[in-house]
Amino acid sequence: MRVLFDREIYEHFTEPYIAQAQTLVWIATANIKGTSVRYRGRFITFVDLMSILVERGVSWRIIHSELPSGPFRERYEQLDLKGRLSAGVEFLHCVRMHSKLYIVDGERALVGSPNLTGAGIGAKAGGKRNFELGILFEGEEETQPLMDYFDSVWMGAHCPRCGRRDICPAPPA
Repeated sequence: MRVLFDREIYEHFTEPYIAQAQTLVWIATANIKGTSVRYRGRFITFVDLMSILVERGVSWRIIHSELPSGPFRERYEQLDLKGRLSAGVEFLHCVRMHSKLYIVDGERALVGSPNLTGAGIGAKAGGKRNFELGILFEGEEETQPLMDYFDSVWMGAHCPRCGRRDICPAPPA
């Protein structure tokens, strides 16, 4: 376990782990905005990265509390014209989600403050970044409890006692 600050989150987690995922990426976040990442020496949108990884067989699950930003949704729709992107990406809109959790391949996880935004995990310059921190967990033993937590939210374990079902856009249970 180690602590990452600010740009280190991008340099030591987003770029080497999310951008190189082999099997799965699970993300819990409050906000999703259009962001850029470096992939094979060039900058692309996060949605483009998702599409590339889906083509390689990586599956995505994203739990979010706010609707994704317009630029994120627009790029997603552009790339999903034939449903190939959405075949590998699942979203769950949970108004109570405020955790920030990123799990890659069941082997690495980042828990901390960054949302799925450029100022959080993206390639923003220092003057445009938020002050963020994240704790990087490595190995299946450290990552498994985080996967269990994510999965419990994904499967609706908290729904019966949530108290917000009246405004829930898509209750899983």
